Amino acid sequence: MDKAKILEEVSPLIISSINKYAKSKGEFEDLYQEGALAVLESLDKYEQNKGVNMFYYLKLQLKFFYLNYKRYEKKTVSLDEPIGEGISLADALADESSDVEDIVFANCESQEAYKALQDLASEERYMIEQSIIHRRTLDDLSKELGMSRTTLFRRKNKILDKLSNRLIGKWGT
Repeated sequence: MDKAKILEEVSPLIISSINKYAKSKGEFEDLYQEGALAVLESLDKYEQNKGVNMFYYLKLQLKFFYLNYKRYEKKTVSLDEPIGEGISLADALADESSDVEDIVFANCESQEAYKALQDLASEERYMIEQSIIHRRTLDDLSKELGMSRTTLFRRKNKILDKLSNRLIGKWGT
């Protein structure tokens, strides 16, 4: 069969598929042209010996073509796009890096925590550094230190309580 004749016969099917499956119908001519191209591409892939009716095959191809049409097209939005009177999208974005008070407070907290850690006895500091900072397991650390896991767990918790009390006393929270 001639492709031009098939396109002519399939024209109502293309229009019907646009009306049923296309998400945006405002660009009808474009949708029709794209559908005609999809039909021509599908005709090249069609295998008559599979026993499927050609028009049924084209109907399914058009259905899935229009369901997926522009599905993966990303919408871009400009930061200069107005979202209100005299306000752009860029104006509404928060600049989290400029909150100086939070940065200074966090720096002070970390300095106090470091000082509190330095005031611990060397074995206590080693336990905390290894278990928290270096993320060693209690099993591994207890073998190295020659104590039971339970004893290490209790000592670690006492040390953390001591650090916590010192820091709470400094920060007043």
